[in-house]
Amino acid sequence: MEGLHIGQESYNLKIMGLEKFCQSCMMPKNSEMFKSGTNKDGSLNNNYCNYCYNNGEFEMKDTIKTAKDMQQMVKKQLKKQGIGKVRRWFYTIGIPKLDRWNKR
Repeated sequence: MEGLHIGQESYNLKIMGLEKFCQSCMMPKNSEMFKSGTNKDGSLNNNYCNYCYNNGEFEMKDTIKTAKDMQQMVKKQLKKQGIGKVRRWFYTIGIPKLDRWNKR
């Protein structure tokens, strides 16, 4: 049954369009800023951006422990870029649904 659950999660991500984003911070994969993270063996990990995941480990793991922490950090960065409050909310609302945070 667990294999079916994982398949269902992948299906849900695809239906929601979330596979098009970093599975930690929700940076769009088609963004100029997106560069794939790396696994321990140096291979690329296309599920995460290099800001979130490098050398097989998540970055900022001391300060970003929950989806809420990630949402706050991303909103702070977006605010620095001049993005308004409603757009900051819109760009971060899906973070808890991403693979890194949606563990059951």
